[in-house]
Amino acid sequence: IAMLGERHLDLLTGAAQFTEDLVPADSLRAVLLRAPVGHGRITALDLSAARAAPGVRAVYDAGDLAAGGVKPMRSRAPVTGDDGQPMREPERPVLATDSVKYLGQPIAVVIADSQAAAEDARDLIDLGIDEAPVINSAEAAAAEDATQLWPMAPGNQSFIWRAGTQAAVETAMADAAHVVTLTVRHPRRAISPVENRSCVGCYDPTSGRFTLTTPSQGVVSLRAALAEVLSVDEALMRVTTPHVGGSFAVKIWPYPEQALCLFAARALGRPVAWIGSRDEAFVGDAHGRGRVDRARLALNAEGRFLAFEIDALADMGAYLSAVAPSIVTAGAVRVFGQCYDIPAMHYQVRAMFTNGVPTDAYRGAGKPESAATLERLIDLAADQLGLDRADIRRRNLIQPTALPHHTAMGEEIDSGDFPGLFEDTLARADWTGFAARRAASQAAGRLRGIAVASHMHATGGSTAERSTVRVEADGTVTVDTGAQDSGQSHGDTLAKVAAEALEISADSVTVREGDSDRLEIGGGTGGSCLMPISANTVHRAAVSMIENARAGASHLLEAAAQDLEYAGGNFTVVGTDRRISLAEIATRWPEIPADQLPPGATAGCVASEDFTGRHTTFPNGCYVVEVEVDPATGETRVDRFTGTDDLGRIINAEAARGQILGGLGQAIGEVLMEAVIYDDGGQMINGSLLDYPLPRADQMPDFDLAWRPTASPHSLLDVKGVGELSSIGAPGPLANAIHDALREAGVEHLDMPLGPHKLWRAIHGPDTALGDNR
Repeated sequence: IAMLGERHLDLLTGAAQFTEDLVPADSLRAVLLRAPVGHGRITALDLSAARAAPGVRAVYDAGDLAAGGVKPMRSRAPVTGDDGQPMREPERPVLATDSVKYLGQPIAVVIADSQAAAEDARDLIDLGIDEAPVINSAEAAAAEDATQLWPMAPGNQSFIWRAGTQAAVETAMADAAHVVTLTVRHPRRAISPVENRSCVGCYDPTSGRFTLTTPSQGVVSLRAALAEVLSVDEALMRVTTPHVGGSFAVKIWPYPEQALCLFAARALGRPVAWIGSRDEAFVGDAHGRGRVDRARLALNAEGRFLAFEIDALADMGAYLSAVAPSIVTAGAVRVFGQCYDIPAMHYQVRAMFTNGVPTDAYRGAGKPESAATLERLIDLAADQLGLDRADIRRRNLIQPTALPHHTAMGEEIDSGDFPGLFEDTLARADWTGFAARRAASQAAGRLRGIAVASHMHATGGSTAERSTVRVEADGTVTVDTGAQDSGQSHGDTLAKVAAEALEISADSVTVREGDSDRLEIGGGTGGSCLMPISANTVHRAAVSMIENARAGASHLLEAAAQDLEYAGGNFTVVGTDRRISLAEIATRWPEIPADQLPPGATAGCVASEDFTGRHTTFPNGCYVVEVEVDPATGETRVDRFTGTDDLGRIINAEAARGQILGGLGQAIGEVLMEAVIYDDGGQMINGSLLDYPLPRADQMPDFDLAWRPTASPHSLLDVKGVGELSSIGAPGPLANAIHDALREAGVEHLDMPLGPHKLWRAIHGPDTALGDNR
């Protein structure tokens, strides 16, 4: 506890309050009737028995919402297709109207005195659906004979989008000594944070204001989206977020349940709470990933990369989620070539509608797919050219002398020492000693594989950030930020940033997030933006506050501002012992006549700054992975994991390491076990934690991690982002290490997840009886 500090005591002792802990005692409960099939026309929806059930206050369907002014939800990230036409976007109703398009789509909501009463009443609803054929994958959606899901989207395509230097790629492919071709499928993932989604809606009839309490990654964007859906002025919507038990992007977006609770609270005059279950999360939360990459890599005779191309199909689900169009387009290409110098690159994606839960961003937001596909191609190229897999990468890394490096996708990579970091990691991993370890594994009857990969992220997120730094009368400092902590230790990190600028202890700094009434501007947390955007803006606000306080100190000390020296929370008249603290300035500010302050000075020891400058940084790293595969069971054990990351200057090492470790755990789940599976009828056959495996503690190796920082020239603090870096970088070498272990079985490529069943079949042949090894 002493090591973690006071800020974490509430979490350690169980005193932290999450949304479910804040449900008012007089709240009604909302329970949704969800579509039991993946596709069909609603032929009957009789709510009368449910409305008459004990304890029920209301039951609403789509008609009730329309009468109350509720609008459809929409994507917040429009994309213009390669043909110059806007994306084709079907209306997404809060409750289904005449048809259902995916398993779990909300159809009706029951509001009752208790959870049990609402669930009992839901079971009384008479629902009839005339089922229709289901499209359960992007490839199925693109088939010539596929069922058409939306009239406005011929061929089930929302848009086709391209980026890069297509003509240069085609020329390089035609002239190359070697071209490696591979199709890589990246299945859907259930995002699965520890805390399920939930919300509490309240309405004040006197003021006409709504208040929504919900876990999120930023309250300002939710305020705007929900005000639009409910057809009210944004000033009448307040969104608050308490502690959040993980998100990984799934809690950024507006969801039907939030609008329904607010609608019902206004109609019934009582708070309305919805607490999602884990089973609902599988069919109600946005899914991640879901892309098929048909990829090519061109090389010359010496193994130098000439061109890289992906022709992708993206599974958007039945509707376009909040920022999903940007994830499969710009999000997929920002660091398309990773740390490698690839002169020509091209990416094309067809965004396909399917009968699945809408997909959206998940940790890495389109980049893990592109990176893993590239790494698979590089390993196959090394095999075809007879090159060591480390050496082929070594000769293609961007050199420090080539920075800033301008990519074919239009990015300017500004910093990094990719070769130095690469060599450090190989040495710590004992790459050259692998043969002896492989021989030892073979002697024990196991298959051993190794892989190395370099990786990079381009940080993003919303730049709509306003940070405020204020000194209180007791001398403590309050920082208000539009960022939102969902487990990343924002409070610690931003407190350290403010304390450094103010030259005071971080223990005296309080960071406030999660209340839209305190935030006119705030883009939330996403795109690994805390350090590049929020931290730099807090730093600037702290510096501005010092200068604002200098004006007050000048008046109170009766000294010229230029004669004041600031240090450690105090202003001192140079050459004297006369001084005044920030706390005293804050307390005595009312004594200062406004006309005695310089133009632009803000009343009080306070300053606010909006983000300015360039928010993109390029955190990067290198991972070496070794695995053992048991041919008797197909089980994979990640035995050694050596990683080095360049995060720029590290402000909070414990938080940074936690972010890297979290992403590595999710990458292990992504490669070894996780995939949402729909059957041909649209049913999710692994929609519970009994059937959808997540990585466990005994599947995590002893990670050997290190830092090798280079400064980001566009950051005041020399910092880079961290949150998504390891989830981008780890899937490629994890998958490649498993494929290396399977070389003796003649396996060229298997799609993730690489679970025991799949590996056992690959090792022993598809026609071998599984017996007890299934």
